[in-house]
Amino acid sequence: MEHNVVDSTSQDAVRGVAEFERVMAPSIRELAKTLDRLGRLKKVGQQADLLNLLDLRKQLEEIRRLGAEIGEVAEGLVRQAADIAVAPTDREQTEWWERFRQSFHAGYPPVEGEYPTFQVFPVEIRVDLANELVMINNRTVRVLHPGAVATLVEKEWDRLNKERFNAASFAKALVRAYNLLMLEVANNARGRKAGASVPLRLLHQTLALRLGSSGYPLNQFAFDVYRLRRSPHLIIEGRRLEFGSTRDRGIVITHPDGHQEKLGSLELVDEGGWS
Repeated sequence: MEHNVVDSTSQDAVRGVAEFERVMAPSIRELAKTLDRLGRLKKVGQQADLLNLLDLRKQLEEIRRLGAEIGEVAEGLVRQAADIAVAPTDREQTEWWERFRQSFHAGYPPVEGEYPTFQVFPVEIRVDLANELVMINNRTVRVLHPGAVATLVEKEWDRLNKERFNAASFAKALVRAYNLLMLEVANNARGRKAGASVPLRLLHQTLALRLGSSGYPLNQFAFDVYRLRRSPHLIIEGRRLEFGSTRDRGIVITHPDGHQEKLGSLELVDEGGWS
């Protein structure tokens, strides 16, 4: 956990999501209702043509009353909003994390990580309170409520899982990168026998060169590997793509049931040797 992210808040500042909901949220909702009533009074514009003095006086008086009410509530909220601190200490950060974790519906992978950086595979989330924003993969949102962030993460997860994925094309790209790296290994081996497996992180770096590392993040690569392994396209030109597990640095795949795999390498195995 981070410690005392925001230390400059005043003693009466609103601290944490629960306090925001208790202190500010009711006033915000009442303000919204008053604004709705004020909005309905826009029919006062009709009096410019109708000159219904009875209705005009009533409408203007109601607008004056509601305007004063809106101004008073808004003034108090402006003061509170100036010093609000979403998660200034460990206590509020733990609260945020627990609310975020509990906001997800069934069927999504578990929330991994520690405040302020999380992952719901393959969606990465970073809470940046200094700039009052949240990063969801490469998207920036100005939403800080843990429940609202969880909803946006679910939508991003749904989008990624529903978008078309060309498993055959990805498998061929992996094979091309594998062959290129094996050629480099052979050229550098100088007569020594080269190994048959290639680290997945090295394969990711090779594939990312075309777009740049930010254009093809590691979590997206891991997700593509996850989808490829669920497809029928694991045999390319008579060779089977075999993904080896590791305890060292690799790529971590989290399944919807929460079980994790750490994959470290790719090997192409000649199908002729299979019975």
